[in-house]
Amino acid sequence: MSTPSNITEANKFVKKLQLTQAECMQILTKARGTQTDLQIKEFKLVPHSYPNGFLGEYYDLYVLYNIAGCGENENLTVRRELLTFQAFVKSIPQASMEPEKEAIFLKEATLYGTLLERLQKYSTASWSPRCFYTHDDLIVLEHLELADYRLCPNPDEYISDINLRQVLRGLATQHACCLALEQKENISLGDSCPLLQLEITVSPTVPWYTNGLQAILAVIQTQLSGESAELKAKIEARLPSTIESVYDMTNRSSKYRNVLCHRDIWRGNIFYRVNDEEAAALFVDYQTARYCPPAIDLIFALFMNLELTTRDAKEVEYLRFYYDCLQRNLIANGFAMTDIPISYGELLSSYEEFRPFGLLYRAIVTTILKVPREFVTAEYVHVARTASVLKLMAELPRFKKCLEERVKEIVTFFAK
Repeated sequence: MSTPSNITEANKFVKKLQLTQAECMQILTKARGTQTDLQIKEFKLVPHSYPNGFLGEYYDLYVLYNIAGCGENENLTVRRELLTFQAFVKSIPQASMEPEKEAIFLKEATLYGTLLERLQKYSTASWSPRCFYTHDDLIVLEHLELADYRLCPNPDEYISDINLRQVLRGLATQHACCLALEQKENISLGDSCPLLQLEITVSPTVPWYTNGLQAILAVIQTQLSGESAELKAKIEARLPSTIESVYDMTNRSSKYRNVLCHRDIWRGNIFYRVNDEEAAALFVDYQTARYCPPAIDLIFALFMNLELTTRDAKEVEYLRFYYDCLQRNLIANGFAMTDIPISYGELLSSYEEFRPFGLLYRAIVTTILKVPREFVTAEYVHVARTASVLKLMAELPRFKKCLEERVKEIVTFFAK
């Protein structure tokens, strides 16, 4: 495997991220599962092919090393074959060190370095990448592309039936691990992991969400302009209380059983195993993870990745598929059929109860994901979005059609 040759530039990244040779040895040792006679000759950090994400800068770590024979003099190892190890590194953006972003990044780093690894002990299949090392400002993960995993090839398309079932397998495995850990270790993750209380998306104090919500309410008003006064009054009467209730839907529930939920299951966070349609999908980016009912993850999976006609036609089938996978995972962890802690009826009830969250969130996200990237500025996202959304609807027919479809589903729901 070839490695980057610009050592000077690579060393700048190493200095910036403060990744040392001792840390690289920790990473390599964990990845190989052995401490026996590993000798690092060189390590380099270079920007990943997609260098920036929502909350981080991405790098590839290359480590050149060899394995010495037992008691072998270091001078003799120079003749041994050099091996290459490669990992994926996510670092908090160095140019914008903000306390809020630091807290969110620290949450994800801590989850990767502690809870996710602990949960994998109860797993029948992988559902997140292996984590080799974490620090306050970086996370070193398994390089999924080298393990034959890929993102959805076309991020603008809805995912296929095969891929959606892979997603549901992954979610069922993750959720089952949580239930198994709680039973076998006699704990509640909601109590033992306070980081899962940190909400960064669906909150009245998060401008990204509230600005988007105001834009959607404005579009709803345009759709209601041609409706009867009675229907308009009915919908306007129901909206405020439902909007307020959505804020509690993603929190820990006192009514339904809770699990670790990823809460951002969309195409950019889902990796699929190449040429293995039966494999569970793997999920990345756990900064939005919370302890809440599993129906929240299912709403993300179905509302964010399926077109409306497909979801209407296959929603119950997919929920049943997920539940069957959950049962199998729990039985593999020693649960009796009579002791499954979540019933299928409970799953359906919670999914229906939380449907307004899916409707609103899908529409809000559309104002970000379905417009040209050059319009998604800090001002647009965090300050004022309504006027821009209405203007873009007038200028971009595809965006208008897409958002109107999502808003129409909201109006239809509240008109019932």
